[in-house]
Formats: sequence, C-alpha cells, structure tokens
Amino acid sequence: MLPDGSYLAVMPTPKETVRHGQARAAGRTLSQPPQGHTVRIIQYTVTIKPRSGLPRTETFRLVTSLLDPQLAPARQLAMIYHQRWEIENGYAELKNRLRGAGFILRSKAPTLVCQEIYALLTVYQALCALKAHAAEHSGTDPDRISFTVTVQLARLNTTAQAAADPGTLRTSRREVVQELLDSLLPARRDRQCERLKKPSRNTFDVKKRDQPRTLSNVHYALKVTRYPLRPAQTR
Repeated sequence: MLPDGSYLAVMPTPKETVRHGQARAAGRTLSQPPQGHTVRIIQYTVTIKPRSGLPRTETFRLVTSLLDPQLAPARQLAMIYHQRWEIENGYAELKNRLRGAGFILRSKAPTLVCQEIYALLTVYQALCALKAHAAEHSGTDPDRISFTVTVQLARLNTTAQAAADPGTLRTSRREVVQELLDSLLPARRDRQCERLKKPSRNTFDVKKRDQPRTLSNVHYALKVTRYPLRPAQTR
C-alpha cells in the first residue's frame, strides 16, 4: 500500500499467467508470486450528477508504470486519465487543421514522405509550444487557446520574418500571444455521452430522429479509494 491509497501489484508474463492458472485449476498454491512487471493500481470512483435525473457512481481501476506517488499522485493521474479523449483533438489538429482540407502528401519516394511528415510534426510541435507559452503567460488552461487561430496567426506573421532580428521576433511573438489571449475559447464543460446507438447486436436503445436530445452537461466528483488488504494466505 502507498500513502495516497494506491498499491503496487505484479503484471505477470504470459508464461507465468499460464503456470499460475494451471496451479489454481489443480488446487495447488504456488509459494512464490508470479514474475512480471511491477505496476501501480489506482482505484477511484467518479460520481456523475446530471442536471436531470439521479446521480450515479462508477468505479475505475487505473494501471500505470509510474510507481512513485510523490512524482505522480493518484488523484492527478486519475484526472489526467479522465481527459484521455482529448488526444482525438490532437489528431484532428495535425491531420485536418494544420495540413488543410484535401491536402495530400506530394512526395512519391519513401524517404521524401518521411521528410514531409517530419516537417509537419516539427511545425505542429512549434505551434503547440506557442500555445503553451501563451497559456503559461496568462495562467490560462491551454485547452482554451484555439489551434485554428494559432495556425492563422503563424501564417500571417511568418512570411514577414525572413530577415528579422531577435528583437523584432520577440516583439512579434508578444503580439501573437496577445492576439491568442484575445481569442480564447470558452471554458470546457463536463459532459457525458449517452449510449443510444451502436452497431448491430447491441443492447442499447436506438435514438429516433424526433426524440428530444437529453441534457449532457453534468458535474463530476472524483474520489480515490483505498483498496482493502486481504489477510495473508497460509498453506
């Protein structure tokens, strides 16, 4: 057990999983724990309070290789995992908003394709660094810095900086940062997505066109729980 309520466990190798499974099936108890990778388990609950309807609580278990609770507190990791869907925004920024609609890689040779992709990733990293700098400068959540506006400002200012000196570049960056802060996105709201439509062989109701849309704005409450220790087993 760790001070923040998480605990360490062993993720066994496939071979060890089979060996211990065969021992359990035969009614035997192996004296040594399985060999494998040491991981950290964070168990927490998420309470969802919708605007309409009753609140509900769900239990999650997060497995991580970050073993130090001081460097990676349990609550912080749980909140970061809760925002894992935002990686889809990163994919959209790189594939659609930066590259442009209908744009395909122009290179035909594999080496040139790698070079072109590397260039896109380099520009994307630079734009994200600019967003992070603007957010840090004002103490704002980076999620509120618009990537589309960042791309537009970069295109407008880059062409005029071919022979700029360091002082001019610093001034230009301050102006771009201020324009980004003047175009902040609204704060993100906690939402839930009701599962109504799935592929065939599902157990969810099908959403009808004339069915009114349910309210999706909710309030989340997250609580890390301690995993109860079982008494040591004796042979």
